[in-house]
Amino acid sequence: MRREMTHRRYRGTRWGPIVVAGLVLAVFGTVGGLTLRALDAQRSAPPPPGGYFGLRPVGSYAQLPNDAAAAAEVQRSTWEARPGNAKYNDVMPEHLRLQPEDDSSRAYDPRWNKYILGRITGHFTGTTDEIFQWAAAKWGIPDDVIRTVAYMESGWRQSNYGDYVDSRAQCLPGYRTLPCPVTFGIVGTRSTNWQGIFPWNRDSTAAAVDVLGGWLRGCYEGWVWWLRDHGNRSHGAYRASDIWGCVGAWYSGNWRDGTATERETAENYIYRAQRWEARRPWLHHGF
Repeated sequence: MRREMTHRRYRGTRWGPIVVAGLVLAVFGTVGGLTLRALDAQRSAPPPPGGYFGLRPVGSYAQLPNDAAAAAEVQRSTWEARPGNAKYNDVMPEHLRLQPEDDSSRAYDPRWNKYILGRITGHFTGTTDEIFQWAAAKWGIPDDVIRTVAYMESGWRQSNYGDYVDSRAQCLPGYRTLPCPVTFGIVGTRSTNWQGIFPWNRDSTAAAVDVLGGWLRGCYEGWVWWLRDHGNRSHGAYRASDIWGCVGAWYSGNWRDGTATERETAENYIYRAQRWEARRPWLHHGF
């Protein structure tokens, strides 16, 4: 009896299948619309708290992704906190070659030239945050660490410049009025420390950030041997596996010198960097 009633129900009602089909389309259409809106929101969202990438361990240098593989790991988003960076974000050096270090000076581990200087290319374009992600993926560095350094150095502005010198011999092409700047870019990449980087540290966001990523990886691996002779021994000698020590050395050129309350020292820079990384100002309204 139930079987017969069920049979008559669908066969005898001309609009039944149409109503069911309409309900199915409505449900799937709504779900599909919600999915598309969710995807659109994701494509225009800022990075999540904590970022996308973690710190890869010491010894990872030979397994790090190349430019293209790192680009494939970037979480694409139209979110752009600094539209003024657009002209710099679109610049990609064609033939960036940094001057190798002399191994006989024993300033760096012999692997520095191949795995650090030889890999710095700036071969990426995207939004400001996508460039941070690319460098983080390429070098195995947390993207929030890169965001933090960029915030402290420039407020995420590639047009940043500073570190003036009074010697005309140190002035870069196009800069003749003393004092003249030698540091440029969103993360404060100093031209005189990276021979061959200018003008790309000024003109290309990716090139400037690529250098920071390379520095942090090489320093974290324990390859910056000259840091052994620079810094405050009370905080311990330079060693591998101290990413925050490497962040401080990027700023001061010394290994954990000074104290947390002593301005213009590595320890003060580290203290402030860790606080800003925890606060993540780039996720706050009005950034």
